Amino acid sequence: MKTMRELPAELAERLELPSALLPGQGRLSLCGGRQALIEGHRGLLEYTPERIAVSMGRETLSLTGDNLRLQAMNAGELLITGRIRAAEWG
Repeated sequence: MKTMRELPAELAERLELPSALLPGQGRLSLCGGRQALIEGHRGLLEYTPERIAVSMGRETLSLTGDNLRLQAMNAGELLITGRIRAAEWG
């Protein structure tokens, strides 16, 4: 029998949704292709001016673009600026 905590994760998996969309998980907010706010991250995996990869638990969020910079970071949020061309969950 599944617990109430396991049901949202199982539903997201069956619907092929990123686990970061679950309540209490990560969230990405993009502003005009120039700014990204990432909430609920688990740390940086890669950081270059062309690509920033962030751990979102079981998923990875990758932003690609030009002149990407980490403007601010704390335990729960990242603020990235630059020309953001693509965001990919994987």
